[in-house]
Amino acid sequence: MGTPAYGSETVASGDATVSFDAAAEEWTLETDDVRRVIKFADGSLTQTELVSKETGRDYQQRGVSTEFRVRVDGADLRGSSGGWGLDGHETAVEPNGAVHLTLTLSRPGIRVDRQYWLYPDTSFIEERTDVTNTGSLAVELNDFSAVSMRVLGDDAEDVDMYAINGDKASAATYQTLKGPIPMASGLQNPGGRGGNVHQPFVTLHDREAAEGIAVTWDYTGNWVMNVGDSYGKILVEPRATLATALAPGNEITGPVGRVGFYQGDLDDMGNSILDFTYRYLWDDTSDEYFPLIRYGGYGSTPDIIGDKIRQLAYIGGDMVWMDDGWQDAMGDWNAKPGEPLREYRDFAAMHGMQMGYWLVPWGAEGKSQIAAQHPDWMLNAADRKAGLDTINPEVRAHIDSMLQDRQEELGPFMLKTDFGADSGNLEKANATMDILQEFVDHNPQAGLQLCSDGGGLMNLRTVALSDLALQRDGTPGREDGYWTSMMYPTEKLIASYGRGDVGKYSKSNRHLLSFHFTIAGDTTAPDEALEPLRVDAEIYRYLASQGVMGRWVEVYRPTSDSGSVVGILQKMSGDGERGYITFPKAAFALGSAVTLKPKGLEPDHAYTVASQEGSVPTQTRSGADWMRDGIDIGAYVEGEILYFNLENRPGAGTDEVAPTPAAEVRTALATRLGEDGVELTWKAGADDRWLSHYAIWKNGEPYTKVSSGEYFFDAGAAVDDVYEVRAVDGDGNVSAGAVSTPLDPEAPARAVLSTTSGWASGLHDGTYDVKMDLWWGQNAREFRLYENGDLLTAVPLTPDGRQAQHAAVPIAGRGNGTYVYTGELRNAAGGTETSTVTVEVTDAAPAKPALRIAGEDAERVALTDLWWGTNATAYRLLVDGEIVDEQDLTARSPQAQHVETVLGALGAGRHELQSVLVNTAGETRSDPVVVEER
Repeated sequence: MGTPAYGSETVASGDATVSFDAAAEEWTLETDDVRRVIKFADGSLTQTELVSKETGRDYQQRGVSTEFRVRVDGADLRGSSGGWGLDGHETAVEPNGAVHLTLTLSRPGIRVDRQYWLYPDTSFIEERTDVTNTGSLAVELNDFSAVSMRVLGDDAEDVDMYAINGDKASAATYQTLKGPIPMASGLQNPGGRGGNVHQPFVTLHDREAAEGIAVTWDYTGNWVMNVGDSYGKILVEPRATLATALAPGNEITGPVGRVGFYQGDLDDMGNSILDFTYRYLWDDTSDEYFPLIRYGGYGSTPDIIGDKIRQLAYIGGDMVWMDDGWQDAMGDWNAKPGEPLREYRDFAAMHGMQMGYWLVPWGAEGKSQIAAQHPDWMLNAADRKAGLDTINPEVRAHIDSMLQDRQEELGPFMLKTDFGADSGNLEKANATMDILQEFVDHNPQAGLQLCSDGGGLMNLRTVALSDLALQRDGTPGREDGYWTSMMYPTEKLIASYGRGDVGKYSKSNRHLLSFHFTIAGDTTAPDEALEPLRVDAEIYRYLASQGVMGRWVEVYRPTSDSGSVVGILQKMSGDGERGYITFPKAAFALGSAVTLKPKGLEPDHAYTVASQEGSVPTQTRSGADWMRDGIDIGAYVEGEILYFNLENRPGAGTDEVAPTPAAEVRTALATRLGEDGVELTWKAGADDRWLSHYAIWKNGEPYTKVSSGEYFFDAGAAVDDVYEVRAVDGDGNVSAGAVSTPLDPEAPARAVLSTTSGWASGLHDGTYDVKMDLWWGQNAREFRLYENGDLLTAVPLTPDGRQAQHAAVPIAGRGNGTYVYTGELRNAAGGTETSTVTVEVTDAAPAKPALRIAGEDAERVALTDLWWGTNATAYRLLVDGEIVDEQDLTARSPQAQHVETVLGALGAGRHELQSVLVNTAGETRSDPVVVEER
């Protein structure tokens, strides 16, 4: 095969450059941290250099790096296989600054597009292999590599492999570090299904030189990896398994692989991955949902959701969760009767909170309407977890449209995925990634929680698309989140080990403060049970405000002179100035003396170390001193937290100035989630350091606390209850109280009800308006209309002092009968009944039609006329009691209606004909007409 002629060229972005040497047919990908050289020669594409510029070491040593691998109809095709033609190359700069190189190769029946993304200011390079079937027959693809390279073969004796097992691992514990495994010991073959069994990650670490290479890949299907000493050469080759069919003319994209260097230990490796994430995989992380304090658990009735919102307001949280069980049927995703989802959203928003829903995009069950309408979309209608066939483009289009509809109806809200997507072939894995990407792209105000019976969907790209990720469904241990935080931002990780439910939470649960903060438990628990959670939620919010959570945070695992350090995490701000250390339950024996050595401190920088529970006296030393000598814990206590340069944290006792008080405290009668009560609003107070919460007093007595928003709803309260709001800072200093005043000075004036029944035509046909007129007096904020004693609707009103107010409620579809209407005008000061009005509906059903017959035999026609009165919406003609014709009609009461039916010959004998006019209120029949036919 021939090679096209090119001139030499260079494309640059920041310190990233991709250069092409036409004479050597080489592409050099280079930043200040890495140099990688790809060469095409003799029909083969191979890697000839992979250099860490920090150390000058070339990781491409013994053996040929094949660049890619895919098995086509059983034939093992690699970049180094030979027989390839180079069809072209293209280089461009992406919007995020990455330099994107595409190399196009071909051989009979197959085209390969090798993609590379070189990122400025990092050593990481992403790569992907795309395959097109250019033949005339379908082919079967297998063993599709994300990365295929041989590295460090000359130094195998010094190299160890580390991997992380995943959710549903065969081992007794999940998400644990596997290693060190010496690379001279032979070939290893870890595998998985997405993030199940193993995380999509491996690192090779040179224990002598203290440096290494990290490899990750983005794939949710079945995979296996060859890594280790293969014929004297260290191979790294994660690849997708399970066959994928590729039709003629079709293209399929492979999994994205990612390779980068680090110097130091595994903490340095983890921080290099996090740094890449912060730089290039952060755009889809929403400040609205990260970091987050969330009230999880099951239950979706108004009383449960209302209680969760009230408890979370006390604690100081951000989101109320509705898990599996709120929906009528998985796949249709409608609320069950009695679940006012929009009211939930609005009530949460009043407290400054949002809602989250378990809504599996690809989920569907046999009883759903979608299964009935599209049985061919279902993978297995009898298996609730099988769901929809996402490989089908029509299914993906439906999912995209359905998710947008639900966001428009109920949103913005956070969506939680689940089972059914963490396995399969390359085509299914690509479909799963497309669904997640389209949801994020098409619903920019929404949040995403990643789950598939645990951590089955986890990889760097999917976690980047999400704001939260569930790591596992198994029983947690101290390792929960400890090792996976080398791959993923800790506040995105839902840790089960540190969680303590309402009523059971204690200081020993403070492991949570390094991860996403989840709350669950007794939704009816009193404030006393919420107080420990409120204190720690405040610490969590404070830490987030100080830059030791979220983007740019570095994570370390301190060492100790005794005991296990698994679960002990140290987090430092991106500038290295501030940080904190948390401990898992029973990290050390109570009362034991421990020396803990922190990491990641700036050697010449001064750090004041303090402790939450007082086991370490506050003292200031250099970073070098702390890292060399360690932090001496005199007597370990549960719930300890160690702080670096966070002296003004809540509870430290350094703040002596009280907050400025809240203002404009107003009360108003309100109904929320079916409960009547009083709502309290105010304008925020302020503090020179940290505003903790508001203490709410009622009728001169302490009542409750509010830590989220400037709103409180008191169910069952009376309009004459008096409230006082006091702002409280992190050290317990209290502002002056702000006493409530009603939003309105007095209850509304009395209004008059009337109706328009019979106004237009004289017909009392069950369609009319009920009108409310308040001609003068104190205005209302709501008009409630009752029909025969039952609440029909509540209409919001805008008050304007004592000016007139009006409202009209349309009524339709009422049958003949008597309807008594009463009303109530309500405002913040109370309610006032309106006058009463009665409507007698006598003309609901259609007026009586007239039937006549025209013509004979084959030309016989039945003519029906309604000359005046209530119209019909449907017509039927009966011959001898049997329906022979049905037609839809357009109602324009009281105008005439006319309809014809061609009968033709009826057959010999006597026949009785009758026409029937129908509407929602009933039916009316004409007088019978008899036809004799010989």
